[in-house]
Amino acid sequence: MAPNGNFDTERVPSRIGWWIFAFVLAAVLIVALSDYLGWLVFGLFLYYVARPISRQLGRQGLSGGTAAAITLGLVVLPFVGVIFVLALLAIVQFATLELTDFEAAVELLFPDVDTDELPATEAELYPFAEDLATDPTVASVGQWVSGLLGRFLTASYLLFITFLFAFFLVRDEHRLAEWFRAEILDKRPRLNGYLSEVDKGLQSIFFGYTLTILAIMLLAGLIYTGLNTIAPEGLEIPLVLLLAIITGLASIIPLLGRTIVYVGIVCYLAIMAIQADPTALWFPVAFYVIMGIFFDGLIRTYVRPVLSGRMFPTGLVLFAYILGPPVFGWYGIFLGPVLMVVTVLFVQQQLPRLLRDESDTSRADDERNQEVDE
Repeated sequence: MAPNGNFDTERVPSRIGWWIFAFVLAAVLIVALSDYLGWLVFGLFLYYVARPISRQLGRQGLSGGTAAAITLGLVVLPFVGVIFVLALLAIVQFATLELTDFEAAVELLFPDVDTDELPATEAELYPFAEDLATDPTVASVGQWVSGLLGRFLTASYLLFITFLFAFFLVRDEHRLAEWFRAEILDKRPRLNGYLSEVDKGLQSIFFGYTLTILAIMLLAGLIYTGLNTIAPEGLEIPLVLLLAIITGLASIIPLLGRTIVYVGIVCYLAIMAIQADPTALWFPVAFYVIMGIFFDGLIRTYVRPVLSGRMFPTGLVLFAYILGPPVFGWYGIFLGPVLMVVTVLFVQQQLPRLLRDESDTSRADDERNQEVDE
């Protein structure tokens, strides 16, 4: 008994010391990397987008580094570029409707930005452009170019770090997984199972839902464009690109998301038809039949189950995407789903076991106490 007692006495202070060092190290890393948290989460999102493609290339005989480079360079980078261009085009189309004050949205998504310095009205926007055009002095142009160049270089550096982080995750995922299972998850089957489900959940959310939304945007844009070719004169669907993007994003709203968009477009087309030619009311009716019945049936029956699966209720995914940006900032759109997956799987799988273990322990203690009393 003595050797065991001496061993435990010597080991406990050492373990406590290492745990203190671990917590201090974690705190230092959190503070040091806090400004890069959003970009690291974005890199995690890119990893889950790239992983299925890279694995498929690996099955064709390519090395891990080659598959990761091809996936990120030829698939993910153009994908991010397309998303950025679509966002810009949507903003441009939205801005053509009327001059809108974006200050509240900027404060919501970018809480660290000083919106007082941003021109937001015509009186502020036009003099700024007019001064630059009528008085292009070296000082004014140089200041504008230097500010733009500084922001571009900063954004480029952060994007480079993000893609580099995603590249190493994709390339070394098997090595990292083997080390983690051997050193951390050894003889911990419950933790291993939980983390495996978290991994599947993030794959479903980031890869599956992203592909689903993009597929809906693409198909909706093609159908809207096709319908405009047969639309009566003056009854074309306006802002096709913007409406296609809205249709895709509305898909995360359960049950009524896309229907709300369809009804809004139908009401607009019906009002335009009544004002111009009541006989053209067939077009809004045809629009709703095509989009609300056939297109929605295609999405619910084939597209969504194949791409995103049904691991999580759509309502929870909706709240994760909606609440993420107001709580965390721009990167909340990626961090929100991560926290949702971790929380939901813990509540579904681990919390009931913890409660059962506690109840079993309490019952065993009560039985022991009863035996002692007898």
